[in-house]
Amino acid sequence: MKTKYYIFALAIILNSFFICSQPLQPFCRSGIYVQINDLSIAKDSINVNIGPGTVITNVKVRIDRLIHSWVSDLSIYLKKDTLGVRLFNKTGGSGDNFIGTVFDDSAAVKIDSATAPFTGSYRPNQPLSAFNNLFTGWGYWILTITDTAQGDTGYLNEWCIIVEYYFYTGGINTIEIPNTFRLYQNYPNPFNPMTKIKYGLPKNGNVKLMVYDELGKEVAVLVDGYAQANTYEAVFDATNLPSGVYYYKLEADGFSDTKKMVIIK
Repeated sequence: MKTKYYIFALAIILNSFFICSQPLQPFCRSGIYVQINDLSIAKDSINVNIGPGTVITNVKVRIDRLIHSWVSDLSIYLKKDTLGVRLFNKTGGSGDNFIGTVFDDSAAVKIDSATAPFTGSYRPNQPLSAFNNLFTGWGYWILTITDTAQGDTGYLNEWCIIVEYYFYTGGINTIEIPNTFRLYQNYPNPFNPMTKIKYGLPKNGNVKLMVYDELGKEVAVLVDGYAQANTYEAVFDATNLPSGVYYYKLEADGFSDTKKMVIIK
């Protein structure tokens, strides 16, 4: 009897430390306009809301859109508390913008030897592995852009930080927390009979996701309850509904947004 108990207890311990890897997803800032002026420092931050009790295991940075008339004037750093990593240091030339640029330690090409435009994956000027095993990965991460010369300016429009981490008790987790409430267009659209509706919550709270017909009659409640800050995806099954135009509405903490979708059978 004792042998069976010990085997069961060991199974529980092993399971609590089982690491289940999931696809990495980004924390993003989009639709911003951070001005990069001559001989100045521009900063923007993203709140990585993963909470205490976690350990960082991998970090990537994606600059979706940074426009500057002379990028070789720039030095770009990622900072967390007192720890900083230089991603980019005065490479390129006139108008060599960052569009869909991923800084990844596992990339084949280092950004220092890359040719513009900087689109794709590159190893950063300094390795991001400096953040690995960081116990204070939650909170604000800061992107710092330093313009080191006169005569050229630019702006930062969108960037993301991609963080992989695990809880002390085991298990890898990745989450995508938007900067604001977001309701995305359903996909596919038009559809028959099922579609997916993605939405994002920047903080914890009550959330409700409803579907209405063209006359404003509620035909489905997909979500109704308390949810943690994260990005979610709800599935809408319209098997029992006729073809036509429908609307889905997200309500959360005073936020409300409605989008249109079409069922074709």
